[in-house]
Amino acid sequence: MNPIDPAELSAYLDGELSPVRAREIEAAVMASPALRAELDALSKADDTWRSAARSAAFPPHVRLPRAAASRASIYRIVGAVALLLAVRIVPKLADSLDWELIANGIALAVVVAWAIHMTRVGARETRA
Repeated sequence: MNPIDPAELSAYLDGELSPVRAREIEAAVMASPALRAELDALSKADDTWRSAARSAAFPPHVRLPRAAASRASIYRIVGAVALLLAVRIVPKLADSLDWELIANGIALAVVVAWAIHMTRVGARETRA
């Protein structure tokens, strides 16, 4: 019979050994009080870890709250981008009446309004 190391005892507890090797370990455990004590200690530790894992798991109905700071930062980013683009576009509009530039400004306003709307819809969906 091959010597038994703690990793094999752990595999035995988890049912990961071949049937032949599992029977060898069972026979060795029955013959050796020291090996039996080691198997008992591993079994107790395994039960403790499994119990801790079960108690730490979130039930399926628990939803973690979304941080309000992340919503505020999205609004700040969208606002800052809109402001920077407006600062770049307004002086050009004042110099000449360029229809392409006006169309781009309108498109920008639509995109910014859409982005704000989508972040609000996303925030409502996470609260519901």
